[in-house]
Amino acid sequence: MYAIARPWEPRPGGLLSGAPLPLLVALGVLTAGAGALARAELVPLTPARALGAGGAQGALLATAVAWAASRGGPAPWLAATVVLAGAVGAALSPLGALAYLAAPVWVWLERARLPGLGLARAPAGLVVAGAALGALLGAHLFVTASLTLGYSGRVPTLEGLAPWLAYDVGGNVLTTEAFFRGALFDRAQRRWPFPAAAALVTALCLVRYLVDPLLPRSLEVTAGAVFYLTLLSLANCWLYWRSGSIAPGVAAGVVFFVAYRLLHVVP
Repeated sequence: MYAIARPWEPRPGGLLSGAPLPLLVALGVLTAGAGALARAELVPLTPARALGAGGAQGALLATAVAWAASRGGPAPWLAATVVLAGAVGAALSPLGALAYLAAPVWVWLERARLPGLGLARAPAGLVVAGAALGALLGAHLFVTASLTLGYSGRVPTLEGLAPWLAYDVGGNVLTTEAFFRGALFDRAQRRWPFPAAAALVTALCLVRYLVDPLLPRSLEVTAGAVFYLTLLSLANCWLYWRSGSIAPGVAAGVVFFVAYRLLHVVP
C-alpha cells in the first residue's frame, strides 16, 4: 500500500545497480579470509566466526545504506564499520558483543537521511503488529521444538542473553531487514507484483540464513528454519509494503529470535 500511496519511478539500471562494489569486494575478502584462517586453524574459531559474520552483515547494511540514502546521505563504509565494531567486540569477549548496539544507534541517528528504511515514519500500530507476529511465531517454534526436536526452554542469565540480544538487534535482524526489506524488496516491488517480489526476497533471505555458520547443522533444524524463516520473511515483506518502514519487521525479527535463544538441547 505504501508503494501505491507514494509512487516512485525506478532508478535507471538493473535491480542491483548502485551497489558499493569496491567496499563489497573488501568485505567479501574479509569474510572469506576469516573462514579460511579458521579452517586452517591459524586463528581460533570464535573470533573468525565473529569477523566473518561482521563482514557479511556489514556488506548487507552498507548496500542498504547505498540504496536507501537520500542525496548526500551517509557513506556506506560507515555502515559497515559500525557492524564490524560489534563483530570485533564479540571477538574480544562475550559482553563485548554489546558493541553491536552501535549499529542501530547509528542508523537511528541517520534515519532522516535514509528515507528508504522508513524509520522516520514508522507506524506504531504496525510495529506492535510486527512484535505480536514475532511472538506468535516464536511461541509456535518454542512449543514445536519442545515436543518434537528434543529441545526445552530455559531462563537464561542476563549475562548469557545480553550478547545474543545485542547481536540480533544490531547485527542479525537489523542488517537483514535493512537489506532484504528496506533495500532489495523496496526495489523489487516497484518493478514486479508483490507476490513475485516477496518470493524473490524470501528465497534470498533463506539462503542468507542457511549459509550462516551459526545455524546448527541438522536436518530437523534446517527444515524448521526454512519453515519459520519463510513465514517471517513473507510477513515482513507485507509489513514493509504496508508501511514503507523496516521498523515492524525489525520488531518481528527481534521478538522471534528472543524465543529462539530461549531453546536449548535436552541432555
